[in-house]
Parts: sequence; structure tokens; C-alpha cells
Amino acid sequence: MAELESMVPVAAIVYLLLGIVTLILLNRSKDRIWMDSMVGQIFGWSLLVQGLAYSAHSIIQAFQGTDTDLQLLKFSRNSLVIIASLLGATIPFLYPYPILQKSTAIKTITPFIFILSLLLVVFMMLTEYNYIGITDLVFIFPFIILISVYFRFLTEEIRNDDKTARRMSFAAGLILVALHGREMTWWLAQLISINDEFLGRGAVEAGQIAYSYAPSWIGYNTKATIGSMSILILTIGESWRAARKGINGFTLVVLLIFAVGIISGIADYAVLDIVNSCMYSVCEDYPETYDIWYNFTTNALVYLFTPLIAMYIILNFDIIDSGSKENRWMTRIIVILMLLIVSSSMIELLQSFLPVPQMVSSAILAMVVAIFIGWEERIMLKLVEEGESISNKLISLNELNIPDIEDRDLKLFSKAMSVLVVFVLLLSAVYSAII
Repeated sequence: MAELESMVPVAAIVYLLLGIVTLILLNRSKDRIWMDSMVGQIFGWSLLVQGLAYSAHSIIQAFQGTDTDLQLLKFSRNSLVIIASLLGATIPFLYPYPILQKSTAIKTITPFIFILSLLLVVFMMLTEYNYIGITDLVFIFPFIILISVYFRFLTEEIRNDDKTARRMSFAAGLILVALHGREMTWWLAQLISINDEFLGRGAVEAGQIAYSYAPSWIGYNTKATIGSMSILILTIGESWRAARKGINGFTLVVLLIFAVGIISGIADYAVLDIVNSCMYSVCEDYPETYDIWYNFTTNALVYLFTPLIAMYIILNFDIIDSGSKENRWMTRIIVILMLLIVSSSMIELLQSFLPVPQMVSSAILAMVVAIFIGWEERIMLKLVEEGESISNKLISLNELNIPDIEDRDLKLFSKAMSVLVVFVLLLSAVYSAII
């Protein structure tokens, strides 16, 4: 059976690849409106930093149980996760409906993220990351913003028959899934209040007591509650829209996650005795079927499909100029490459527990490659040619300010993030060598 960690190296490659390519394509894109330029950089760096964190985690898993000193990697991973979380939580303030639109507010985003990330990393490092869960509280206001945007434009689409409003609610929903997809699959377990049992088991297995600290407990449960509320609200909204406008792809995705949450909640309740075994004796292993289910649902969503959602947002909502001749070839390559990596990973997972011969799995992969190559033009048409920047909708509503801000002020963000990541890695190296 495939272990949970087997997806992490693939996730590291996918996140790093998409993050680097996003930043390259954005740098080549000329005359982008400030909102697209700024959020594109945040998307790119969020993916890149998360990819670095997954890379460190992959190495930790590979050398776990050996005599190798893993302190540097653990410090680096935890610090990078904090930065990635802050970057992800910043996106809703700018996209799809920018709350921050004045030039002074936009210019303060870079120093604010830089300073707050540095302060949190240093504090968590000094406290051995016992309170790292408290950082999840940064998602409270972004959640409120995204839900507000989602329902405002969903209502406009249904009541006023405004087809262009769908792009706004669609974008808000996709970002909610990208940020809280993991917790969405736990919505029933959170609703019936059994997630704490799993947090306790995780703490025991990890040999730490971080979950017993009130700040971390509040942070983890807040994030789980946000995810649960998100999927329930999206299910209600998409069901309302489906009754009036019909079912579309995003509606099916939301209903699928909702259904996964129901099955996962029942499965979680069924293994509570195994979960609590850690508290009283030796931790018992989960049933094989339980592990397989979570590998193909929660883990696949987080490690494989979340970067695909990010890629879809970046391309379909025209954050980068993917239609230009200079960017088109690289865009085509990254789209096909990302789809192939995810598809081959899913096939490998299937082969890990199903009696599928190597020759059959190779034939399936060859068919997938042929399909993607044959439909490459259609895929690009759907992602790029039919895409339109959300800024056009906001401009038509006269709700997007065009501040007096120069391009170099926006690009300062990438330079600051480069310095921050290098500094944090050096700090992790020095501190891990001292203690």
C-alpha cells in the first residue's frame, strides 16, 4: 500500500515547478494591471515556498529513523510552512475582489508580510514550534472576505441573470478549496467534534505535546471549523445555483468534496477506538482500507490537485499573459507536464494496492499521454482563450481603483521574498547548529 509520504516528493516537484514557471511567465507578461501582477507574485511564491517545505519534509521522511541529524530540515520545513500560510492568507485581500486598493496599502503589503513572517518564524523557532498552530488564525478574515464575495456575485448571477458575475463567485470558491481543501474533507468529523481525538493521536505519534497548548489547539480547530463552514456554504450556494442555472463542473467538485466529507466522517467515527489506543497503551495501526481512502481523497486533494487548482486560476483568469507568443510555448509545456505528473502519480497509487501488472499500468499511462497530446489544443482553448481577467469585471462595475503605483514597486515583492526565504534558511541552519 502507498504510504502517505509517497505523495510528498511528487507534491514538492509539482509545487516547485508551478511556482517557478508562474514567476517566470509573470515577469515576461507586460502591461498587467496591478491586481494581476501582485496576486500573481503571491501565488507564485506561495507555491514555491510550499514546494521547498515539501522538499524538506520528503528528505526528513527518507532519513527518519537513521542517525542523520534532521534538525536543520525540520526547522526549515516548519519556518517555510509559516511563510506559505501567510502568503496564502494574503491572496483574498487582493483577489478576486481587492479589499486593499490604495497605493499606500498596496505598498505596505510587502513589508508587512516580510516583517510578520520574520517575527513569527523567530518566535516559533525559539519556542520549538510548540505554538505553530496559532498561525492558522490568519485565515479568519480571508474566509469572511471570500464567502462575502462568493455570495454577493452568486446572488447577482441568479437574481439579475448576470453571467459575468459567475467568474467572481467561481474564483472565490476555487480559492476557498485551494486554501481549505484538507479541512473540507473533515467537515463531518469537525461537526460531530471528533477531530480532537485525531489531533491527540498525532501529537503522541510525533512525540510532542504541541497540541496540548491552548494557542495551538485554538488555531487547529479554527482552521478545521473554517474548512467545514466553507464546504457547507459552498454546497448550499452551488445547490441553489444548480436549481436555477443547472449543474456545471465546479458544482460537481463541491458536491464531490461534500460527499467525501460524509464518508470520511463515518470512517473516522468507526476507528475512534484505534485513535484513542495511543492514549491508553500502544498506538494501533489504522485498517488498510482506511489509509487507502485517505490517500485517494484528502492527501490527493492536498498534494496533487491543489496545485492544479492554482494553475487553473492563474491561466483561466488571465493573471499571466499566457496568450502572448513569448509565453504560449512554456504555458503549453507546463499544463501538459502538470497533468501528466498528477495522472502518473494516481496510476502509481492504484498499482500500489491493486493487482495491476506493470505492463497494464504502462499501457494506461501511454493512453493518458496520448489523450493529453491529442486534446492539448482543446485544453489550452479552455484554459487560455476562454479566460478573462477578473479585473475587467471590476472595472466595468467601477469598483477597481487604478492607483498611481510603478511596476518596480510591485516587483519589489519578489525581491523581498527571495531575501526572506534565504534569510530564514540561514537562520534555521545557524540555530539548529547551536542548540
